[in-house]
Amino acid sequence: MRSTEGVEENKVSIEQKEPRLWLIRSGSRGERELDALEQNKALIGWSEVGDLSNKDRSKIVKRLEEIFPGSSKNRIANYASQLHRFVNIIQIGDLVVMPRKITDGIAIGEVTGDYNYIDDPNDIFPNSRSVKWHKESIPRDNFKQDLRHSFGAFMTVCEIKRNRAIDRVLAVLKTGKDPGPLLGKRGLAPIQPVDDEPENYEIDIEEVANQQIVSLIKSQFAGHDLAKLVAEILETEGYTTKVSPPGPDGGVDILAAGGTLGLGEDRICVQVKSSDGEANRDVVLKLIGSVSQSGAQTGLLVSIGGVNKIARKDLDDDFFKLRLWQMDDLLKALFKNYAELPEYIR
Repeated sequence: MRSTEGVEENKVSIEQKEPRLWLIRSGSRGERELDALEQNKALIGWSEVGDLSNKDRSKIVKRLEEIFPGSSKNRIANYASQLHRFVNIIQIGDLVVMPRKITDGIAIGEVTGDYNYIDDPNDIFPNSRSVKWHKESIPRDNFKQDLRHSFGAFMTVCEIKRNRAIDRVLAVLKTGKDPGPLLGKRGLAPIQPVDDEPENYEIDIEEVANQQIVSLIKSQFAGHDLAKLVAEILETEGYTTKVSPPGPDGGVDILAAGGTLGLGEDRICVQVKSSDGEANRDVVLKLIGSVSQSGAQTGLLVSIGGVNKIARKDLDDDFFKLRLWQMDDLLKALFKNYAELPEYIR
């Protein structure tokens, strides 16, 4: 009897396809990213379009024309292309990058399920794909500039394929480093083009500029120097501040108070975390203790790496006493007060 073992192995090698890399955004303000990570999903907007199961691109266009009457053909075509990719083109095994707004990192995951629609009026993000998130917040500086620009595409859903992007993302997952565009192919089947995939997508210039500012902040205000930057911002807001010296701080990096000579009732205890990792519950509990011990009214946690979901729940539960600044909040405060900051900061 003839063995089929070699035949089966050859069949697998012929059918093996290279996974593709997709950018799927989580909202212009990152409003979907925590839900996406906690639910192990990729979530898009367009909740008003309803269930797109078994709808090809032409049917998606028709549906969009119904719910967006009067919209230009270009707008409808743009939306239809993105939804078509999300519903029909993305395959199980493809990779997803989700640029994060609230931590400045990049989440990377693998698609594990087909398109799914949740028919529940209480679900504000009914359109989803199941994703296994391998990394929730890789620093953007781990990627070289060309990939960072690709991650700044305006569209909610688009394929990232220039300069062997998928090989490089896989390398970052494995080693933490982007080897650059010269990395060779891995010998798998070539990526098949999508007919409606534009070769030149528009870049969100504002986001790219913000990321360059973020990189500058991380390099120029690393470690304890970030506390000095936060203190200067608070000073421009009218507070008198005291910055703890470098070293163990017991949960207090900055004390800030309003009023003459800083003797007012508006007193803030600030803890600053400059690392890219998410702050955990211990950091929040330590801040709560510091607020009590220092006689402050409010605790402010500044964490450019964000917080994990347990810490976020603690912060939400103590809304009237605790506040959180993540990278996006820090940037807004910086832009608002930039003109009034000392020259050495500017």
